Amino acid sequence: MKRHFRIGAVAMLIACLCVYSSPVQASQAEVDRLKEESENASQAVDDIANQKKAVEDSKNALENQANSLSGQITDLNNKISTVTGQISNTEEDIALAEADIEVLEQQMAEVQADLDSQKDSMKLRIQYMYENKSTNTLVNLLESGSISEFLQRLEYMAQIATYDQDAIDDFAETQRQLTETQTALETRQGELSAYQDNLESQKSSLGTLVSNTSNALNTTNTQIEDSKEAIEQLEKQLEEAKAYEKRIQQQYESAQVALAEKLAGESGGYTGGYSTTDEETLLLAALIQAEADNQGSAGRLAVGSVVMNRVASGSFPNTVAGVIYASGQFAPVTSGRVAMILAEGPNSGCQYAASQAIAGNTNTDALFFCTYSYAQSLHDSQVAAGQAGFLDRTSGTVINAHYFYNYN
Repeated sequence: MKRHFRIGAVAMLIACLCVYSSPVQASQAEVDRLKEESENASQAVDDIANQKKAVEDSKNALENQANSLSGQITDLNNKISTVTGQISNTEEDIALAEADIEVLEQQMAEVQADLDSQKDSMKLRIQYMYENKSTNTLVNLLESGSISEFLQRLEYMAQIATYDQDAIDDFAETQRQLTETQTALETRQGELSAYQDNLESQKSSLGTLVSNTSNALNTTNTQIEDSKEAIEQLEKQLEEAKAYEKRIQQQYESAQVALAEKLAGESGGYTGGYSTTDEETLLLAALIQAEADNQGSAGRLAVGSVVMNRVASGSFPNTVAGVIYASGQFAPVTSGRVAMILAEGPNSGCQYAASQAIAGNTNTDALFFCTYSYAQSLHDSQVAAGQAGFLDRTSGTVINAHYFYNYN
């Protein structure tokens, strides 16, 4: 039945062209089969689209990961550059320390030489004085011409001894200071060498991290390329699935049109006499509410009239429930909208329209209805295809937004 196909004008045009380009089987079984196949095709489109989105999300995550890894590599290389600079500075410091140690060693050698020379000189003076008995106080007293000369000799000898001792002490102090400085420099040199070893270890570790991170980045980039290929394949599959879905939907719509034309006939309209139950009255009211609640009292009654006209026609089931629940006839039944309204209870206006239609107070003898915008679009597309237009092949009445009709 051609009442509820709310599709775009372009898709409708293609559907109509297909309807008249090849013969269609006009049977309810074929309509049901094509409906199921159309639903399966739509599900396949959704499945592929969801799969494509999942792969796209994965690719985006991989690209974020690749950016993060690239940033890590840049940071690691910067750290390596910093450590390399520190190693270079440390090498310079070690070289300076070694040069200072060499200078100190040279100075110590010179001081030691001076000390040895001073000691040798002192030994010679002592030996001379001893051999000449100049150190003998009595001899000096006897040889002196006076006490004053004697005292002068003693003072001279004391000054020489004091000078030698002071010189030795100065050399020893200088040697001690140089030794302390050398020890400090050697300690500093050891510390710098240990620091250099630590920096070299850091550099090696950072190099390993760069290598591992680069490998991870390469793996991620490979996965990104694989994802891109997968997305391309899924896009092709999606295009094919959509094309297949479109063909099946066109066949389904064509079969519905053919079945509707097959069922169309002289009706004369329902004039009353049908004995219904309260449940069927509520069911009809629920359908009216789902289809035409916003179409005013005339529009609501017209939908009820179509159902009752079918009950009176030999081409449809002869009960209200049979007509409403016929496969593929009323979209709100398939969508579950009618069941929801039944569960809540139809409103009073739709219940009144149902009771009036059942009583025979119908306002149309039509067996079919659809939105007028759909009817006009279908008519225009068929005319554009060089066929007899839909409105030319039917006779009907426009009530608010709906077109109620029979086939000529």
